[in-house]
Amino acid sequence: MKHLTILILMIMTAVVTAKETAVYELVVYKIKKDYEDNYHEVLAKARGHIQKLPGLIEYQTFRSAEHTTVFMDLVKWNSIEEALDAAKKVEKMKELAEFMKAFEEIKFMDHFESFDLENTTKLDLIKADKDYYKAGREPVIVNVKPYNYLMINGVSAPEDVRFLEAIEAIYSVAYTVKFQYKSKEKDFVVPKMEAQWWAEGPLTFEQTPREEWHWNIVIPMPEYVEAEEVESAIQISIEKKQQSQISEVEFKPLNEGRSIQVLHVGSYEEEGPTLEKIFAFAAEEGLEINGHHHEIYITDPRKTAVEKLKTIIRYPVK
Repeated sequence: MKHLTILILMIMTAVVTAKETAVYELVVYKIKKDYEDNYHEVLAKARGHIQKLPGLIEYQTFRSAEHTTVFMDLVKWNSIEEALDAAKKVEKMKELAEFMKAFEEIKFMDHFESFDLENTTKLDLIKADKDYYKAGREPVIVNVKPYNYLMINGVSAPEDVRFLEAIEAIYSVAYTVKFQYKSKEKDFVVPKMEAQWWAEGPLTFEQTPREEWHWNIVIPMPEYVEAEEVESAIQISIEKKQQSQISEVEFKPLNEGRSIQVLHVGSYEEEGPTLEKIFAFAAEEGLEINGHHHEIYITDPRKTAVEKLKTIIRYPVK
C-alpha cells in the first residue's frame, strides 16, 4: 500500500493547490479475486455509463503497485451536490450491476475541494462548539446553544423513500447555502445531519409501527446565515433539482437548552441499552425528559460498518 499512499498524496497535492471550485471524489477500493483478470473489461463498460452522469469532468482509475486487487478512482465533479447525486444514481443503475458486483470492499471514500493557502478560515461547528458535540460512552449533562436550523419533517419509516428524499432535499439546500456564503468569504463546513424522532398517540415510540414514526431532520447553520439567503438557496435548489420536497425545507430556531447526551456506537436498531443509560442517569439526577429523542449522526452509514457507526443521542431535560 506504500506506493498507493504516495500516489494519493501526489495527486491530492496537485488537487488542493488548484484555484478552482470543483470537487474531487477519491475512492480506494478492493475488487473480488474472481474479477482480477477481467476487471479492465468490467470497468471499461461501466466507465461509458458513468461518464454520462451530469457534472462529471474527469475520471481516472489507478491500480496499486503492490496489491493487484486494490484500485483508486479519482473523479472530478462540478460540485459536491452533483457528486453526491451521482453516487445515489450509480447504486441504482442496472447497467452498472456487474461493476458494483465486482467490489469486495470500499477502503476509503471522501470528497475534496480546493484548499486556498491564503484563506484557510472555514467555520466548523464541531471544533467551534465542542459542548454541542460533547459525548462519551457515559451520559453527561450539557447546555446546548440555540441555533437556527434547516429543517424538514414528516411521518414515515426511516427506510421509506419519503425520508430518504427529505435527506436529499435538506442537503441540497445546505450545500447551496454553503456556496453562497463561500462566495462572500464566510465559508463553513456543512454540519452533521441530525434528526428528532417521536410518536403521537397512546402507544410508546417502540410500540408504534415504523410507518407512523414522526421525524424532523435538522442541520444547524452558523449564526451569520440569514433567512433571506436560505430562501434564495431553496429557490435555486428547486430550479436545479426539480424535487418537490425541497420546498418543504424551513429555517427555524431550536433551543433545547439543558440536555443529557451520550455516544452510541453500533446499529441504530440496537440503541436500547444506551437509552437505558440515559433514563437511569436522568432519574439519578432528579431530571425529567423534556423533549424529543434527538440523534446526531457523526459517521456516514454509507461509508461505515454498522458496528462502527457513531451517533450522539440527546434528550432535553428539566
